[in-house]
Amino acid sequence: MWPFFLARKQLFPPRRFPVFAFISILGVACGVTALLVVQTVMNSFGEEHRIRIREADGEVTLHTSNKFIPDVSKVEVGIAALPGVKAVSPYINNVLVVIGESEDDIRFFGTRGIDIDKEPTVTPLAKYIEYGSLNDLDDDRIIIGKRLAIRLGVRIGSRITVQSPYEIAHSIKGEKIKLPRELEICGFFSTGFADADENTSFVTMRTARDLFGMPPDSASAIHLTLRDPAQAESFAEELNRRLPLNMFAEPWTEARRAFLDAIGMEKQMLFLLMFIITLVASFSIGSTLFSHVVRRTREIGLISALGGAPSKILQVFMTQGFLIGILGYGIGLGLTFLILHFRQQIVTLMGAEATLLKQYRFETVPLHYDSNDFIKAAVLTIVLMTLASLIPSIWAARRKPSEAMRDVT
Repeated sequence: MWPFFLARKQLFPPRRFPVFAFISILGVACGVTALLVVQTVMNSFGEEHRIRIREADGEVTLHTSNKFIPDVSKVEVGIAALPGVKAVSPYINNVLVVIGESEDDIRFFGTRGIDIDKEPTVTPLAKYIEYGSLNDLDDDRIIIGKRLAIRLGVRIGSRITVQSPYEIAHSIKGEKIKLPRELEICGFFSTGFADADENTSFVTMRTARDLFGMPPDSASAIHLTLRDPAQAESFAEELNRRLPLNMFAEPWTEARRAFLDAIGMEKQMLFLLMFIITLVASFSIGSTLFSHVVRRTREIGLISALGGAPSKILQVFMTQGFLIGILGYGIGLGLTFLILHFRQQIVTLMGAEATLLKQYRFETVPLHYDSNDFIKAAVLTIVLMTLASLIPSIWAARRKPSEAMRDVT
């Protein structure tokens, strides 16, 4: 045990400020903080996008290559009867044209026709509605994103005039013209995800079918949740074997895969960059440890003369590297939690809110901790700092007592 106590005493000498230990530990802590903050933030972006995709579409979505799925209620019953299916809900996806007071005031946004009773079993839409309620939605009303409401300059109770591209196309062809429809805004929702909040609205299935000229028992797609979400890919693969050629099932993992892969690659590249920074820090610690060992040459010689084995001297200085790694990681961990706690204030202070919204489509910085990132950082830091002390430790252990005692520090 004496190598440990000697290592601790040399790092933190009594009645003196431990300059060497302080600088070394602080350097490691800064490297750990940079590594963990970057990894956690990038992981949070990816994880938040995955959550949003699953919340919007469930685990698996059934699409069709035709304009719509006919007899959707029969398809829905058949899908719901499959083993592992928890809930099923059809929906209609399309685009609405908002007609303003002037001829030039025309805007577009996406709309989804939903079954009010079944949709909450598949997606958590209700929890994101800030004003109004999903129960307020009927055939003459619409729920829109909060940011979309700002863009349109409307409030709860306002009425907007909408028309579908389907109706406009028929008007251009000179066929029977259907007048634009007025819908009352009965609710705002806010997910914190700009793509949804700026460009999405919800109407009833009956309203959507009427706007887009679809038959009574039809839908654009069907989404579902599974009892075991981890089986989404295998379930979709098996379902595709049973579906007719004009229908296909897509797991949530395929939605926006290219974007999620890009975030994953960015995280890996940043990890590599932070690893190099930590590696440079370890070389710096190794150099500092070497000078620390040289200053203690006579002490090393005295220990050897008193019977201290080379392996014990090796342990003394490798233990110092180990302690620097442990303490540096601990302080870095604390700094990481502190920075992540004030992450939004830091983004605001840096004036990076617009970049956050433009690049990652979030109004605030999401936060999701991944224990694997912290475990990898801990192992990496402690191993590197211990190895950084290896060369000076070997040099100290190989010194002959007579040579060490003659050296002048």
